Amino acid sequence: MLSRKIDLVLPVYNPNKGWLDQVQANRQLLAAACGEEIRLIIVDDGSEKNLGIEPNTFQETVQLIKLPFNQGKGAALRKGFEAADAPIVLFTDIDFPYEIDSIVKVVRSIENGADVSLGYREDDYYDRVPLFRKIMSESFRFVLKTILRFPITDTQCGLKGMNQRGKDIFMQTKIDRFLVDMEFIKRAVKAKNLRIEPVVVQLRYDVVFSKMGIRVIIGELMNFMRIFFV
Repeated sequence: MLSRKIDLVLPVYNPNKGWLDQVQANRQLLAAACGEEIRLIIVDDGSEKNLGIEPNTFQETVQLIKLPFNQGKGAALRKGFEAADAPIVLFTDIDFPYEIDSIVKVVRSIENGADVSLGYREDDYYDRVPLFRKIMSESFRFVLKTILRFPITDTQCGLKGMNQRGKDIFMQTKIDRFLVDMEFIKRAVKAKNLRIEPVVVQLRYDVVFSKMGIRVIIGELMNFMRIFFV
């Protein structure tokens, strides 16, 4: 087995055609930029269609984990993290929405002593998102800053990194869906002697925003209430 320093966990659910070639290309770009071997841990979150790959297809560079049914981002990440034993563990979305340089910045943050590195998007990001998502994001940010007193208000940025200490905190999360990011940050803030570092990241110019249905939003509001009691 190759000696590796980075595990990158990628949840996937019903991906678009050609997704695997794009993921492999991005893995190679990231490995070259970091100067490190990188293993992808792809967690199939109960996709309704065959992904076209089988476990151990790529041996040391890609590990595929299949969940029996769709459980959500949080559940998929925890399953992937169970297999992540490298000194640095990252997670992002399957379409690599953030620039390679931004992912490298998160890696360097952990290398320089942070236990948890939180990607966050500056205000210009919100000029690019659909209006409804912008309103939701701004509302969340207000609550996080004024009520929960979070150190970062962009909790839902889909790029985060951590060492094994940070991973242990993530494995304590209970939320199965999108707000697992927010729960993780709250647990990390409460943990003793854990260094948390925000890192400004940039979206790719051609990123496509997914839509959130009303059922998902209602479910996440319930999860939001649960975070108050973490």
